Amino acid sequence: MKLDWSGRNLGLKATGAAAFLMVSMAGAPAFADEAWDMCTSPDPDIGIAGCTQVLARGTKETQRDRAIAFRNRGLAYKDKGDYDAAITDYGESIALYPDYVSAYNDLGIAYRAKNDIQRAIAAYSNALKIDPDYAYAYNNRGNAYRDIGDAASSIADYTNAIRIDPEYVYAYNGRGNAYQDQGQYELAIADYTKAIELDSNYAAAYNGRGNAYRDIGENDLAIADYEASIRADPNYVFPYNGRGNAYKDKGELDLAIADYNRALEIDPDYAYAYNGRANAYAEKGDYEQAIADYTASIRRDRGYAVAYRNRGLAYDDLGKTDLALKDFDTAIKLDPNYAYAYNDRGIIYDSQGEYAKAIQDYTAAIQIDPNYVFAFNNRGVAYQNQGDRDRAVSDYQMALKLDPSYTRAKDNLDSVLAEMGGSKAAVASPDTDRSQVPPGVRDVQAPSGGLNAGGDLFQQ
Repeated sequence: MKLDWSGRNLGLKATGAAAFLMVSMAGAPAFADEAWDMCTSPDPDIGIAGCTQVLARGTKETQRDRAIAFRNRGLAYKDKGDYDAAITDYGESIALYPDYVSAYNDLGIAYRAKNDIQRAIAAYSNALKIDPDYAYAYNNRGNAYRDIGDAASSIADYTNAIRIDPEYVYAYNGRGNAYQDQGQYELAIADYTKAIELDSNYAAAYNGRGNAYRDIGENDLAIADYEASIRADPNYVFPYNGRGNAYKDKGELDLAIADYNRALEIDPDYAYAYNGRANAYAEKGDYEQAIADYTASIRRDRGYAVAYRNRGLAYDDLGKTDLALKDFDTAIKLDPNYAYAYNDRGIIYDSQGEYAKAIQDYTAAIQIDPNYVFAFNNRGVAYQNQGDRDRAVSDYQMALKLDPSYTRAKDNLDSVLAEMGGSKAAVASPDTDRSQVPPGVRDVQAPSGGLNAGGDLFQQ
């Protein structure tokens, strides 16, 4: 998410008689000279050199001006990606002036860049104690709360930022992302639309709205928004990936692959684009190429549980069940609440006659997602194969309660009732053959905010 940076100025909250706290860098520091000019430069190397010269003067500079110089040098270090040095300088600036609100905000940004979210939240909170109407700090703390999945706090902070500044475009976009995380797509679309009204060239808002439209199955509207995002910023990688996903949903696999290729031209290390392209290859039946792309995705993000799960599906489609099991194991290790990976692993155990293990995995999937209809059906199959017909009936009935149109569960229920003498239907084995598993029996996980989801069987 795009962060807001207050400029290289003092940014202090005026308190009491400290009128000089309102002076900005555009004002007059004690030494209005070349070193100060360098210290305010947008070029980080020049800025670091200039601020270092200023700070070398020690107490010849006022306490206020040294606070400014430390903060400016911190901003320059941030621009170079040296967040540790930036954090050190922001700390020095705050030590000189504990009410330096912008320095606290900058400190939060640096901590968030290091994924130290709790310290980021603390820094933003300190900024807000000094200035309760500091919209930037509310927006940035909202971003941090969203990072840790605290949607309620995130939305509250974005809303406060908007209350303070009703034209704060980034806060609308951020709140849209948070609403999308919660599956509140209408609210998300409304916020993205407001952001676009405020800034018609805001690529991220078009991309976010495209994601929301795709999440509700409006792929044509999604594609239109991804294209608007690309027009606004032709090198913005996310809408290419998003449009690729939407094309894949529509079955236009060659167009999808072309978009994933473009995303990877822009960012050769974009793990999600490798995963998306792999999904398209898998849907074309090119499992070897799919596995190569899933592997490339995993190399770039070793914690990407979805890519392991998807590669496991591809291995299973090639009959390489041992490799599939290893990938499902890894996906579950990375994400112990990954219901779909438990279901997938259960299918393999079931096909191998290891019904107790299959039941254990299906049960885990159901505990994570009590509405996971396919896991109820599949556990029913395992119970039926194990000879526990009463439990099989219960699971098939639960699957049909969740989805009355689920034909597979109805057929399986008829089968077990026939075995029990409760139906005149011909006795048939429950449907567990991997080749006969209908599309969706492994299911697809719903997308989780800012990021784009994959297609029918394979997941982004």
